[in-house]
Amino acid sequence: MSTTYALFTAPGAGRTHDILGMKHFYKVTPAESGGRYLAFEMEVPPGCGAPMHRHDVDSELFHVVAGEITVVQPDGQRVAASGSSAFLPVGGEHAFYNAGTVTARVLVIASPGIEAERFFAEIDAASRRTTVDLALVSATARRHGLAILAG
Repeated sequence: MSTTYALFTAPGAGRTHDILGMKHFYKVTPAESGGRYLAFEMEVPPGCGAPMHRHDVDSELFHVVAGEITVVQPDGQRVAASGSSAFLPVGGEHAFYNAGTVTARVLVIASPGIEAERFFAEIDAASRRTTVDLALVSATARRHGLAILAG
């Protein structure tokens, strides 16, 4: 379904997933980009985030559109405020969370993003059936080229 024409997505439109309390609004999928990348806007409410993990097949770029998130790596952490970007290369360990008081909005581009999209779809579907715990997230992650390293 790769396209050669412009794709437009209105604010709040398109497919969404709920992942660990965060909402993803998909802008471009790997199917639409010829398998090159996945782009989505992520809403990260205060107190939400992702545990320490590693992507074995995807690199990610986070661009903070509003609010701020804290990005944690083995050598420390940095606060990424609105307008900041963080490149998280394949194989690198990282976590992130929102320590602020307002919901952060982050544009995420994952490349190639195929397994990331599959992981998110599976976690979203599971959350509609059952309580999603770290064991379920870890098992699902392993099937999609991710490793959960800490809770």
